[in-house]
Amino acid sequence: MKGTGSSPRASARYCQSNLQFQYLAVPGESVNNARAALRATYVRGGTSRAVVFRRGDLPADRRLWKRIFQSVLGSPDPDSKQLDGLGGGITSLSKVAVLNQSTREGVDVDYLFVQIEPATGEMLVDANCGNISSAVGPFAVEEGWVTPGATGATVRIFNENSQKIIVSSFDPEAPDSAYIEIAGVAGRASPISLRFEDPEGSMGRGGFPSGARWDILQITKDRALRVTLIDVTLPCVILDARDIGLAGSESYAALTSNMDFRSLMTEIRVSAALRMGLCASESEARQVLLNMPDVIMVSPPPEGSEGITARFVSCDSPHRAAPVTSSMALAAACRLSGTLACELAVASNPVGVTIHHPSGTMDVEVELDAQHRIVATSILRTARRIMQGEVLLPFALPDAVLAA
Repeated sequence: MKGTGSSPRASARYCQSNLQFQYLAVPGESVNNARAALRATYVRGGTSRAVVFRRGDLPADRRLWKRIFQSVLGSPDPDSKQLDGLGGGITSLSKVAVLNQSTREGVDVDYLFVQIEPATGEMLVDANCGNISSAVGPFAVEEGWVTPGATGATVRIFNENSQKIIVSSFDPEAPDSAYIEIAGVAGRASPISLRFEDPEGSMGRGGFPSGARWDILQITKDRALRVTLIDVTLPCVILDARDIGLAGSESYAALTSNMDFRSLMTEIRVSAALRMGLCASESEARQVLLNMPDVIMVSPPPEGSEGITARFVSCDSPHRAAPVTSSMALAAACRLSGTLACELAVASNPVGVTIHHPSGTMDVEVELDAQHRIVATSILRTARRIMQGEVLLPFALPDAVLAA
């Protein structure tokens, strides 16, 4: 499925025409003895966690959603701890998924992903989360929206953020012997195959929004870097670790504590967002569109290994493992000649790319057609339904705003 057009989508703070978002406060002040209860499910998807809402359980007026999601996760929180909610204090644990049984032809589930920035409480809806996508298919089966067949379940998901189709395949009755382990998650669980169809141009500007497979990106007045700007499931900017004086194999802790590195990653994200046409101004890139593009620092794989080494920075913070969507963008770049990633990758597998990240490795498959256009990207994940019930809000919702 194609994106919504060639123009950049509206920024996260403002109204997106297809999602009908404008963020207003719930009318009235909170009172101690007035609170609402909303049906919700708490899930792990890949290396992320999210609170899942059925669309019909939320207010029909989407202008009310921001305050609800902030309260559920515990943001804004100046210390980014989210102690007053279900969030985990980092972006990968501060997420919401809104699901409903789809009426679209050939689609089972409509899925909207929402990122809540822990400190500021900003609500970002421009991009999808690949890890949370892995929880959508099992949720649909558990809700009775999709009936598994003799060999398992296949769930076709329409992601509202990217306007793309994701095909989730898994066996709800898989035996323990079929379980797998993914890097960054303790224990083993049933495998879930995710196939992202037609993943190029999630923001409507093609797989290479600048029109080139590598660019010289002006970061500051006195500093420029050679990068690849790519949009496959998610806009990303890829840079060579050696160009910023790093090895590329640094630990998550080392990068998190390196304030110079984190500041540089922000400047790279801002400059790349402007070059890719994601924002109209520097202030919008710096203050509004905080979740795009992801920045990926790459280096050759460990000696004797194949693939590529990567350190991911999402929402201006180093990632403990590897985000699914930006990993797919990196894997695609490794398979396309002329990109910076392709120059550094070591590969013999004609389809798969192994990404070495701080928590281990991730294998991504990239399907190309005869014209070297990306047909699909695929990955194996696991998921778990952790808890279900009602989440309590510290304020009341008027009955009139609730969906029928």
